[in-house]
Amino acid sequence: MRRRVLILLGLLTLFATLHRATARVSEGAPEVASAPKPKLIIMLVIDQFRYDYLLRFRPEFVQGGFNLLLSGANFVNCRYDYATTATCPGHAALATGAYSNLNGIINNSWYDRASHKEIYCVADPDVHLVGAESGTGMSPRNLTADTFGDELRLASGMKSRVVAISWKDRAAIMLGGHSPTAVYWADPLTAHFVTSTYYANTLPDWVKAFNAADPAKAYCGKPWQALPETPGAGGKVLHSAETAPGEPCPSPKFSEHLPSTPFANQLELDYAAAAIEHEGLGHGPATDLLAVSLSANDYIGHAYGPYSPEVADATLRTDRYLADFFKKVDQLVGLKNVWITLSADHGAAPSPAFIVQHKLGSGRLDINAVKTAVQSALDKAYGQGDWIASIDEFYIYLNHRLLDSRQISTPNAQALAARAAMSVPEVRAAFTQTQMMSGNIPRTPLARKVVNSFNPKRSGDVFLIPMPFAVVTGKMTGTNHGTPWNYDAQVPLVFWGRAFKPGTYTAPVQPIDLASTLAAALGLTQPSDAQGHPLTEILR
Repeated sequence: MRRRVLILLGLLTLFATLHRATARVSEGAPEVASAPKPKLIIMLVIDQFRYDYLLRFRPEFVQGGFNLLLSGANFVNCRYDYATTATCPGHAALATGAYSNLNGIINNSWYDRASHKEIYCVADPDVHLVGAESGTGMSPRNLTADTFGDELRLASGMKSRVVAISWKDRAAIMLGGHSPTAVYWADPLTAHFVTSTYYANTLPDWVKAFNAADPAKAYCGKPWQALPETPGAGGKVLHSAETAPGEPCPSPKFSEHLPSTPFANQLELDYAAAAIEHEGLGHGPATDLLAVSLSANDYIGHAYGPYSPEVADATLRTDRYLADFFKKVDQLVGLKNVWITLSADHGAAPSPAFIVQHKLGSGRLDINAVKTAVQSALDKAYGQGDWIASIDEFYIYLNHRLLDSRQISTPNAQALAARAAMSVPEVRAAFTQTQMMSGNIPRTPLARKVVNSFNPKRSGDVFLIPMPFAVVTGKMTGTNHGTPWNYDAQVPLVFWGRAFKPGTYTAPVQPIDLASTLAAALGLTQPSDAQGHPLTEILR
């Protein structure tokens, strides 16, 4: 009897142990492990695409474009939790699952104290352009974290193919990561797709053929005419063609104009479809990744602002271009074998003229006013001198050589510069490097965003935050981005495919959750610096 009791107790203990183990797995990701792996993941990023565009213009969307993606898992409360909402940092955050404090990309360019020069985020003097007659070499050398694409390649023994495409070099390069199969961007003088010797010493034959056909020529002499259903501009010619009679086209002038029209998105998606076909994406031994960043929406948004008919028409045209692209993907790979994600690198503020008209704020912040105030305060305290080495919309870099030569305390100079910057009415806050390095910073949501933006090796002496609706720009028309406020920070986050539970999700999430969720869904190691959280509630 005693023996039977002991056996029964042992079996109960074993059952309880197995039950706890099963519970732990179910709390983690049993559905993740059971989800079939896709043949191809398409990571779609739209440059300067506010979340509200998906709501404002949805009545005019066609069935197979944005509506297809919105039939998946749609997070309606996705916001960046940092302050440097710009193109290079945004694409780096999406790819790495980390913010600028960890991935090193603090802006599109920044002042380098060692060389005393501005550094472009993807500039690399050790490589050369391939496919262009002139220009600077580009690579991910300044990105200090790896990406989802890198982890996908590593986990497959480099069998997964990772291809990144954008009109902008910095967007393609950040999404491609350190070890992609190929990365392509557009040469602004020819509208041809190019790469650099970091990736390849020559363009593949299919790229040469695509470029030789001069696809931009199809848009020469073509006016930008709004779609009949575009709100506020139905059927109107928004902008006439940028070519004069008898002028050769495409010319460098036309090629520079093209990305300021939605036609650039169509050309880019045609190139992406060609890449799927000729690079064999979705037909290899492991899951492949195609990362595509559509740049035209950003050029158009900067020029006209988010409430313009141009942005409305560009959004509707992008919707239709995507519907055609997804049809091609279905033909080439089969949509049942594909996962698609959608997000954006940042949003955009209303134009200063719109802000003033609707009494939302001051309209604009003149960064030169900040520079003048800081220079004057330092002159008064320490005597005449070139106290400012560099200033941009985020940072003031002080002249440390001058401070050292006059034996002036750097923390004191930083504090004085911050107070002077705050004297400009359109500046909401100014934080010093000393504050952030010492942790002497208030525990507020705004301060947290600043900390997530601050990189001790690259950031400046003073971090600037404009007032809401004070756009850092030199004019009243057009607009800009680059603040922590929601019009810049809130973007789409959508997952579509058989692994994801469809629905509208209202919980607060961040764009850095994208890379972490994809990694978890595939059972990959998280990217090296990823701080995002896998969104397990959407995983089957």
